Amino acid sequence: MMRRLIPIALAGMALVLVAPASSATTTVQITRTGFSPATVTVNQDDSVTWKNADTIDHQVVANGGQFASPILNKGQSWTFTFRDGGTYHYHDALHPALKGTVVVKGAPPQVTLATSAPVVKFGGQVTLTGAINSKRSGQTVTIVQLPYGQTTKQVIATLQTTTDGAFSFAVSPQLNTTYQAQWKGAESSVIVQVQPTISLPFVSTSGYFHSYVTAGQSFAGKFVYLQRFTLARTWINVRKLQLGQQSGRIMRLTFVRSVIPRGRWSIRIYMPAIEMPAGYIDAWSPTQPVVKR
Repeated sequence: MMRRLIPIALAGMALVLVAPASSATTTVQITRTGFSPATVTVNQDDSVTWKNADTIDHQVVANGGQFASPILNKGQSWTFTFRDGGTYHYHDALHPALKGTVVVKGAPPQVTLATSAPVVKFGGQVTLTGAINSKRSGQTVTIVQLPYGQTTKQVIATLQTTTDGAFSFAVSPQLNTTYQAQWKGAESSVIVQVQPTISLPFVSTSGYFHSYVTAGQSFAGKFVYLQRFTLARTWINVRKLQLGQQSGRIMRLTFVRSVIPRGRWSIRIYMPAIEMPAGYIDAWSPTQPVVKR
């Protein structure tokens, strides 16, 4: 009889040993003189319960705004679960001299941010993507931008995370811009650089090339370069050209032929950043073929 019961008992013990541990709760008493204990250490996903052991009201508020209890009357309790590691300082909003600390063992909040392309032509779009390390959905992530030359960040989106804590947002920067994702005090940044859009359609039936530079401001009076692709597979400057009032330049086909050698060549319009207002990077047009016999 005993031999049959022992395996069953051992199996029962095994079940107890492998059962997952549930999250723990630590209780902090609120007294007239302070929080007791003033500092507690818990694990990530554990809870802390504050109990008003005083005869007057108290309210528990995190210094960083991560949590806030309702006003607790005598004998009332309030519980908060800590989902992220870190150190949380708090105080009594009704009696600010009373202060406490919760130390949470575990990874502190982290957020990642990436861009689908580090460079975009003016008017183009890139997608910002990222994730939070808690991998929870329904978390609020704030996206801010800081365009070149500005000193104040601008909030452009407030997103909710989806599966595995992921998020995404499409942007169309007007000039070089730093984007930042913010979540629970964690930050991550990327820079998207902008090239002005330079057009160079095929020569018109009237025998002219019409090239225009497009960006968030006028480039009138700035300079561009007519370039030729060489047999050594490099681009060389052929002529320096000044842009007109519409940020464009019109060139006769005969002019282009006069400044290139005989043969079949590819040409383009190139504009270095030094010729642009600040906030853009070097840009160039599509290529067009030119034949000189």
